[in-house]
Amino acid sequence: MRRVLAAVVAVIVVVAPTTACSGRKKPAPPAAQVSAQVKAGAATTLSVADVQVVLPDGAAKDGVVAKLAVGGEAPAAPDGMTVAGPAVAVDLPGGLTQPATVTFQAPAAVKDGTLTPVVVWQDAAGDWRWVPTTYTAGESGISATVDHFSGGFLGGLDIKKWIKDRGEDFKNYITGRSGVAQPRCGDEKAARPAGVEVTSDGGDRVKWCFGVDNGRRVVRIANNSRTFMQIAYPSAWKVVDGQSHGFSTDSAARALGMLAVTPKGTASRIVDGGDTLTLEVPENSTGRVTAEMSILAWAISAIVFGIQVYYAVVKAASDTLAKAAKGTIDRLFLLLGGTANAEPIDGLIECTKAVSDLTEMNETNALDVTKAVWGCLPGIMKAQLKDVKVFAAGVLLNMVGTAVGLILTGINLLVTGLRELWDQFAGFGGKSDPVYDVVIRLKAATVADADLRANNCPGCRVKGQFAFLHPTWGVVTLVVALSPTGGAGGYGSSDLIAFDAQRKVVWRKDYDRQWESVAFADPGMDATGNVFINFNPGRLNGVIILRPVAGGLKDFATLPDAESGYQERFYSARLVMDTAKGTYTVRSELNDCEPSCAEGTIHTTTYRYNGTDYVKQ
Repeated sequence: MRRVLAAVVAVIVVVAPTTACSGRKKPAPPAAQVSAQVKAGAATTLSVADVQVVLPDGAAKDGVVAKLAVGGEAPAAPDGMTVAGPAVAVDLPGGLTQPATVTFQAPAAVKDGTLTPVVVWQDAAGDWRWVPTTYTAGESGISATVDHFSGGFLGGLDIKKWIKDRGEDFKNYITGRSGVAQPRCGDEKAARPAGVEVTSDGGDRVKWCFGVDNGRRVVRIANNSRTFMQIAYPSAWKVVDGQSHGFSTDSAARALGMLAVTPKGTASRIVDGGDTLTLEVPENSTGRVTAEMSILAWAISAIVFGIQVYYAVVKAASDTLAKAAKGTIDRLFLLLGGTANAEPIDGLIECTKAVSDLTEMNETNALDVTKAVWGCLPGIMKAQLKDVKVFAAGVLLNMVGTAVGLILTGINLLVTGLRELWDQFAGFGGKSDPVYDVVIRLKAATVADADLRANNCPGCRVKGQFAFLHPTWGVVTLVVALSPTGGAGGYGSSDLIAFDAQRKVVWRKDYDRQWESVAFADPGMDATGNVFINFNPGRLNGVIILRPVAGGLKDFATLPDAESGYQERFYSARLVMDTAKGTYTVRSELNDCEPSCAEGTIHTTTYRYNGTDYVKQ
C-alpha cells in the first residue's frame, strides 16, 4: 500500500503529460493544486476541485505553506472498499499539532444510499486506515478528521454487496464440506474379531474408521463439515492426546453460559470442521458414537463466522486493528477449552443469556441463537480492541461495529426461511435423521425371562444385561436377575448368569435371597475393561466388580456372601467416574455405629484400580 500511495502523490504534485505513447496506458489527468500560508490567530482553509481542507488555528507553525492536490491516478482501495472520490494529497512542513478536517462532495452513489462513505487515509507508517467520517443523508458534504497529513481518498462500503457476498459465504459454511481426509486406524480387521460388528449412518458429513493402531483399539471421527459439530461417546473411552480434538462440551458451555446436553454415561466434545477426534476404545468395550449439530456447536459456529466477518471489515479499516482482532478467535478457543488462565471475553456470557436455555436444534432456535450472538458481536469485539493505539480508536470501532451490525443483520434476514439450508441439520445422519451414528456392537444373545427359567432359575426376571468380549467364551451376555419365588429358604433369589452367543450358561452365581435392587452401572464397563454392578441387598448399596480373564471372571472379593447375600469389601459403597480417565473409583462409606448407628461416624475410603486390584488411595 505504501508504494501505491507514493505513486499517487507523485502524480498529484507533478503535472502528467497530456499525450500517451501508442500501446501504453493513458496517464491520469493532472492534479488540481492549491496552497495557503498558515497565519497565527486564524484557521487556514485550502479548497480545490470540490475538496476542502481546514486547519484550525494553532494546528501548524505560523508562516509555513500548506499545499493541497486533488486528482491524479485513483488509489488501489483496501479489500472490500470502493473508491468513491478523488485522490487527495496534503503537504504541510512540520506536520499537524492538532487534528484537521477534510471535506469531500458526496457523489451520487452516496446520496442514493448505495455506498456508505468512509474517508481512507494513509498513516505515518504508510498503511491505509479509516478516519472518523461524518455524513448526514441529504447533505452534500462528507467530512473527516485526520491527525496526520499525507494523502487519502473518499471510499465507500457497499453494504448490500457485503450482505450478498457474506450471505453466500454463510450458506456455503452450513452446506459445504471441509474436504477432510479419510482417517486411518491401522489394522481394522484385528479390531473386528468374531462377534464384533460396526455400523454407521450414510452421508459424508462424518468420516470414520475403527482399528488397532499401535496396540490400541481406536475410533477416529473426522468432521467433514465446515461448521463445528458435537461428538458424543461412552465416557469410558479416552481422547487420545496428540490429535486435534476440539473442546470439552462442558468447558465450552461454561464459557458461553449455555446448557450442555450430554446423556448419562457419555462424554462429548465440540470439534471444528476439518478436525479429527481420536478415541481409545477399551479392550472388550462396545458403544455408540454420535455426531450432530447441537445448539452449543451452532452457537460456536455462529460466533466464529461473525468474528470472521468482523475481521474482514476491520481489515479494510485499519491494519493495526486487524492484527489485534486476528487473535480474538485464538482467545475464544482457549476460553472454550477451559485453558488455565485463559483471558475472559467481556460480554460473551451476557450475549448468550437470552438463548442459554435452548437445547433442541431446529430452524427457529438456530436463527434465535444467530440473531443473539451476531447482535452482541460488534460490542464484544470493540471491548477486545479498546486498548489498541490508533487515532480516534473509539470512533473508528463504532464505525466498524455499525457496518458489521448491518451486514450480520442482513445475512440473518437473508437466510431466514431457507428450508433447504436448515434441513442440512435435520438430515445430519442422512435423510431425516439429525444424528449421525457409528455403532460398535457385539452379536450377543438377548436373554429373556424364558431363558432363565430354562436354566433352573424359577420365577426369575431379567433386571439388566450387559454384553462383552471374553478371552475364552467369546461374546458373552451377563444377566442380573431377581425372583420372589426362587431360592432354597423361601426368601426369593438373586442371580448373576453369563450366557455365550448360543445362550449356553458359562458362569453363574446364585443367592437364596432376593435383593432390593440390582443393575449394571452406566456405563457397565470402564476404561479398565472391568464390569460393574450396583446391588442393594436390603439397606445400603454394594458394588460388584468382575473382570473377564481366561477361563472365568475375576471378582476382586466383591461378590456377596453366599449365605447372607451381603458382602464386606464394597458394601455401603458407590462408584465415582473419573471422566478425564474414563475409569471408576470405588468410594466406601462405612458407619462405625459408635455409640450407635444414628450417632456413628462415616469413614470414607477411596479405592482405585492399579492394574491388579483395587487399592486404597
